[in-house]
Amino acid sequence: MSVRVIVREAVVSDSPADLALLDDGERARAERKRQAAPFVTGHALVRRVLGELLERDPASLVFERRCTTCDSAKHGKPSLVEAPGWHFSLSYTPDVAVVAVAQGAGVGVDVEDLTDADFEGFAGATLSRDETPGFGGLAGHDLLVARAQVWARKEAVLKATGHGLVVDPSEVLVSGPLEVPALIDWRADAPRPAAISIADVALAAGDHRAAVAALTAQSLDVVVGPSAG
Repeated sequence: MSVRVIVREAVVSDSPADLALLDDGERARAERKRQAAPFVTGHALVRRVLGELLERDPASLVFERRCTTCDSAKHGKPSLVEAPGWHFSLSYTPDVAVVAVAQGAGVGVDVEDLTDADFEGFAGATLSRDETPGFGGLAGHDLLVARAQVWARKEAVLKATGHGLVVDPSEVLVSGPLEVPALIDWRADAPRPAAISIADVALAAGDHRAAVAALTAQSLDVVVGPSAG
């Protein structure tokens, strides 16, 4: 048995068709962004993928938010009002948006641009001391790929649980970049998820790395569809 996770990606663009799919609240949030295009592309992609799966008009879908930490409805992980059994997650960079959808299990997705992993303090900001040996011997492009992949795994886990960056990524230990994706240890004060599975995702955007995580003990059957945009 496995949990099916559907993944779609889209190239970020200034598309009037994307903006037309969003509701008033999403448009208002987009206007407050310094760069609106990634937000608009990503949220339109969420609507298109869910609309396709549920055979509904993407523009008619209604979402609500709930914070795992404080229970506020003003922020937190979004969910689909009409179909609570379906779970989704969105991540985007200035160039690429990625959506993951699963039925019956909370899901998280994260995408990272390789260049964003190119900074001196990466290990201190994202890794525990126990994780740093896994990067030994890596340099140049290989090191950036390894950093971005491990970073994506950590963020995918925290999006699946709904904690986001309330939990320090260095307290979420995942397998090394050359190992099968897995949660190794949970050192945060927040409750550890009862079960979670992780999978790396191959994207069309070769200068990015992505991962998905789902709240299940079963393996993940990741189905990467054609890119959009």
